[in-house]
Amino acid sequence: MFWIEPGSVYVGGQLRAGLAVLVSAADGEGRILEVAPHRDDGLPVVSLPRAALLPGFVNAHSHAFQRALRGWVQHAAGEDSFWSWRERMYGLATRLDPEAIGAVSALAFAEMLRAGFTSVGEFHYLHHQPDGTPYADPDELAKRVLAAARQVGLRAVLLRVAYARSGAGLAPNPRQARFIDAHAEDVLAAVERLRASGAQVGLAPHSVRAVPREWLRGFAGFKGVVHAHVDEQPEEIRQCLAETGRAPLQVFGDAGLLGPGFTAVHLTHPNDEELALLHATGATVCVCPTTELDLGDGFFPAWKVSGPVCIGSDSHAAIDPFAELRAIELHSRAVLGRRNVLPHEGEDGLAAHLIHAGTASGAHALGIPAGRIACGQLADLVAIDTSRMEFALGRPLPTLVFNGSPAAVAEVWVGGRHVVRDGRVPGGEALAREAERALRRLAAG
Repeated sequence: MFWIEPGSVYVGGQLRAGLAVLVSAADGEGRILEVAPHRDDGLPVVSLPRAALLPGFVNAHSHAFQRALRGWVQHAAGEDSFWSWRERMYGLATRLDPEAIGAVSALAFAEMLRAGFTSVGEFHYLHHQPDGTPYADPDELAKRVLAAARQVGLRAVLLRVAYARSGAGLAPNPRQARFIDAHAEDVLAAVERLRASGAQVGLAPHSVRAVPREWLRGFAGFKGVVHAHVDEQPEEIRQCLAETGRAPLQVFGDAGLLGPGFTAVHLTHPNDEELALLHATGATVCVCPTTELDLGDGFFPAWKVSGPVCIGSDSHAAIDPFAELRAIELHSRAVLGRRNVLPHEGEDGLAAHLIHAGTASGAHALGIPAGRIACGQLADLVAIDTSRMEFALGRPLPTLVFNGSPAAVAEVWVGGRHVVRDGRVPGGEALAREAERALRRLAAG
């Protein structure tokens, strides 16, 4: 056991001085035992008088392999859109071998730790060899991704994707071959194999364009969290209406999948009926603003949503929880033409609302007991250096949300294990070199 004694601790939506946190162990599964003034009991103490201690941020939606696209897709070859970006992404997906997938994933996960994320929901859809043939171990690539998370010390929930087709009435796209399973039962069998190996696994029917209604009905009653892309692009909605006469979230509802364990990723273009369904079922929304801006998806209508909202970094155009959180509010301001839009009370209320989205709501979406600094919660914690210049003169909590960056992250613990020290991930530079080496090897081949 050990104590963490910071300058302040985030509890009850406020930063409170005079508190310390007692952690049960430093083995990656440590829990919070006590939040109280520090007492001299002979246990080790991590003293951080210039830091604010927060729950670790939760990245509820990631495609780790897409980290390799950064810097390579910021130029147009003709008219560019989400759909042309998708073709570039498919080009990357077909080239990566297991070693490269593991190396790129480790780099993405290390960058998440460095930014203050302590957990990730990995929306994993690279399952097979590029021609669609299963590996000798059909879960080879999922295991590579999970091993990468263990290597760097990030908590990972694998969201095992179901992908059946290129779209309603469309011919198979050979560049999607490694995503596609033959039967819904194959997906559920993969989930159970991975769970038997000790992994925490949820189900992810990719989208209404990739998964037909009969598969969705077959997934009803699944025991665990369910995530899906919903309403990301107007063309997706148009195709869904043409096939089913229903909007995408309604299709998931018709299949019996909506409820508190369901997370709709993006939900950029919902209609009023879908919003009513979202609120009635208690489902969560995961928004990924830096990716949604990068891909031209649009703005999530946060001002219309009263249910739980969490964040993800999706394609990793940026890995920055502070940027994701403030964009939820700033996008709302840009669309509505007014300020301080989301529900809140008091000077710290809006910042607390957004921190809840980045922590407790994400933990709920992944089904993990984290996201709050409270007894019994996993000791997933991030220390913010509030002595930095950007915090001068301002209230600390709003400054953190609206001006913070990964540069302010000083220390990170995952399950009590100290994984970021003085702003650095031990071995992070070596991980970057290994990812670069793996991609150069593929390019040379």
